[in-house]
Amino acid sequence: MPYVDLVSSDDYAAIWYTTNAPACNVSGFDPDKPTLVMLHPLFLDSSWMHPQLDDPRLNSNFNIIVFDLRTSGKSLYRPTGRYDLWVTAADLAHCFYHLRLPPSHIFAPELFSFTALRFAALFPELCLSLTLCNVTPQTELKSIFEAFEELCHLWCYSEDLESFETAAKELINCYAMDTHPDLIDELVAFWELHYPPFRRTFVITNVNLVLNRTPMSSEELASVRCPVLIIQAERSPTHPMEYAQQLRQALVNVPGGAALFNVKATHGYLSILSASIVNQVLNKFLTRQPPARSDLDPPAIPLAERMRMALAQLAEWRENPAFVDQDPLSPLSFSCVTEEVRKSQDELYALYQEGMHTAFSPLAPDGRPLRKYSERKDEHWLESGADGFSYTNVKQFQDRISEQNREKRRPGKRPNTSSGNTSSNGTSNGTSSGGGGGALGPAQDSLLFSHSEPVTQELQQVARIRRATVIPPGTADKHVIKGSMAKVIASGAGASIQRRLLR
Repeated sequence: MPYVDLVSSDDYAAIWYTTNAPACNVSGFDPDKPTLVMLHPLFLDSSWMHPQLDDPRLNSNFNIIVFDLRTSGKSLYRPTGRYDLWVTAADLAHCFYHLRLPPSHIFAPELFSFTALRFAALFPELCLSLTLCNVTPQTELKSIFEAFEELCHLWCYSEDLESFETAAKELINCYAMDTHPDLIDELVAFWELHYPPFRRTFVITNVNLVLNRTPMSSEELASVRCPVLIIQAERSPTHPMEYAQQLRQALVNVPGGAALFNVKATHGYLSILSASIVNQVLNKFLTRQPPARSDLDPPAIPLAERMRMALAQLAEWRENPAFVDQDPLSPLSFSCVTEEVRKSQDELYALYQEGMHTAFSPLAPDGRPLRKYSERKDEHWLESGADGFSYTNVKQFQDRISEQNREKRRPGKRPNTSSGNTSSNGTSNGTSSGGGGGALGPAQDSLLFSHSEPVTQELQQVARIRRATVIPPGTADKHVIKGSMAKVIASGAGASIQRRLLR
C-alpha cells in the first residue's frame, strides 16, 4: 500500500500518497522529468486532485505525487493537541526523505499554502519552486472565524439530514459559492462519507488547524528563496486579494519577486472549480524554471541530522532553545502551539469524542448517502440564496389552492438582485476561461461575509474557551422533555374516566 509510516517515541502517522506513475508509486518516476509535489484543498483529500493528475499538460511533463495530510483521506494518525501547520510541513519533509524524492516543485492550495511556505523556509534544498493557489490570510478573518465556529458545532452535532445539509450549505458558501449543482452534489456526498457526525473528531481537528493557526514572521517569510507564483481568485470573500498582495510583498528574497496571477472567480476551491486556467498558468510557470531530474538518490545528509538542523533554525526564529532538545525523528517536535493551545485542543478532541459512535449518520445502510444534495426540499423560507437573502415561494402552496381561487392569487416575483455585469441566466459575463463562475459584486460579497480584519491571538483564546464549554445541542433538552412527559403520562394514568370525559 502507498503509505509512508512516520513512527517516533511520541507520534505515529501513516501518510497516504498516489502518483501519476503506472503503478502509482515513486519507483515508476521518469528520471528525465522534474517532480511536482501537490497538496490537496482543505476539507478534501488527494482524490480531488484529479483535475491536475488528468491534465495532459501536467501529466506528460512532470512526475506528480499527491499526499493526503495526516488528518485527511486515507492517512492515519494518532490524535494529538500539538498538531499545527509546522507539523504538516515536517510530515512533508519526512515523506521526502523516506521516499528519496528529489528537489521538487510544490503546489499548495488555500490554507496549505502556508504549509508549503514553512517547508520552503526550513528545507530550501528540497524546494525548486512554490505555486500557491488562493492563499488565505495568515490568521482567519473575523467574519469567517465566527462562521466556522457555528458551522463546526452544527456539523458535528447534526441530528437529522436537514441539519447536516444546512451545515454543508454554509461550507459551500465559503469554498464553492458559484458551483454547478452536480459538483455540489459530489462535494456534499464526499463530506457525508468522510466527515459525518459519527466521525466528528476529524472535523474538529481540521477546524482547529484553521482557527488556531499563527502567522509566520517576516524573518521566516524572508527565508523563502525559491521562485514563487501566487494564483488568486479576484473576488473571493474568504480569500481576499489584498492578503495575497501582502504575502507577495513579504517574500522579499524570492528571485525576481513573487509573481501574482489573478483569476476572475469568487470561489475558494480555485484548483478544482477553475482547474483549466490554474493548470495552464502552473504549466507555463514551471516550464520557465531550469530543467531538473528525478533521480531517487539517497539523501546526502541523514534524516536525524537534517531534522536537527531544521529544529535549530526554528529555535532561532521562535527564540526558544527548547526546540533543539526535541526528538528530531518526530514531526511533532516542530509544533509551535503553546501549552494552553495544546491543552485546549486535547480537551476539545475528548469532548467531541464523547458519544461520537452513536451520533447521526447521513448514510444509508449500504454506506451510500441517503440522497443527493440537489434532491433536498429547498422551498423553505430559511434557505438563503447566493445573495445571502431568503425568499418565500408560493409555488409550494398552489396545490392547496382550488382552481377557483388560484386566479385570484398570483405568485410573487422574486426581486432581481443581480449586479450590472451579470447576465439574465445568473452567470457573470466575466467568467474566466478555466473558471466555474464570475465575480460577485461588492454588495453581494458583503451580504454573505462582511468585510473584517484577521483575528488576534486574544480572540482565538476566547474562542477556544467558548468552544470547549458549549454543551452539545439537545443533551439538556432531552432530559427535560423526558421528565415532563413522564409527569404528564403519570398524571394522565391516574385520572378517572369521568375527568377525561369532562376534558
